[in-house]
Amino acid sequence: MIWLPPILTTWFFAASAICGQRLTTMMDPMWANLTRLSLAMVLLATLAISLTGGLQLNNAALPWFMISGVVGFGIGDIGLFLAFARLGARLTMLINLCLAPLFAAAGELFLMGTQISGFEFLAMLIVLLGVGLSVTGKRAVMPHLNRDYPLGLALAVLAGMGQGFGAVLSRWAEGYAAPTQVTPFAQAFQRCGAGWMVLLVATFVWTIFLRKKGQPIVRKPARTIAPWLIGAAACGPVIGVSCFQWSLGVVQNSAFVQAIVSTSPIALMILMFLLEREIPTRRAVLGAFIGVGGVASLCILRAA
Repeated sequence: MIWLPPILTTWFFAASAICGQRLTTMMDPMWANLTRLSLAMVLLATLAISLTGGLQLNNAALPWFMISGVVGFGIGDIGLFLAFARLGARLTMLINLCLAPLFAAAGELFLMGTQISGFEFLAMLIVLLGVGLSVTGKRAVMPHLNRDYPLGLALAVLAGMGQGFGAVLSRWAEGYAAPTQVTPFAQAFQRCGAGWMVLLVATFVWTIFLRKKGQPIVRKPARTIAPWLIGAAACGPVIGVSCFQWSLGVVQNSAFVQAIVSTSPIALMILMFLLEREIPTRRAVLGAFIGVGGVASLCILRAA
């Protein structure tokens, strides 16, 4: 069933965002991301070795999967977690996942020569309209979040760029650069590994900055952090990204996959209401539906 992998990705990404935001309230965002990705790599390696026959590190597409990981997990996830601490999960995910298809379309145009039609361009403008409505409306008061709103917006856009370009590079690796049968768990591990190396260096530099500022790295006990850390690792890099890689292989169009996955902000709204009783503003809901509607239109046009 072609729809199943991206739909699963959508809900797992939404759950991962909630866990990720919670983590940023309990420990420094960079360390939260590094710890999450470290745990995810252990889980992915275990699953790949025990269920699918190994990590497949000798495949010819490995360099491209690693470059994809540097862009998606390294640069993209740094922006994502720093944005969580400033904007919250709902708005960060809306910007990230609605802009990612636009960056994916641009990446496919540059790398694969996939043309953008006039109707597709119109759909992209609708996406931007929806995101614009959400980011310019009245914001809910969230005292635990950093109030550096403009920087948060820029970081969320960076996350969308990493997500979109990372998806294109992953598809290039899988179907264009070196056709190969690499399992989703192995692909996710290879991408995570490259992103982890970038994140390790960035976190080391970041820690020096934190020490100069006298800011703590961990703010809550380990027993409080552990459930959210496991949830963020399992729902995001492990299951979510594996489903995402599965989606790219089944659908064979990164913009189409990104289009379906971009509905994660709506799934996130539902989960946050059920778990935390957070009610978004009407403008935020309208912006989310317009943005996702624009992405859905892009999805239909690109799949035609």
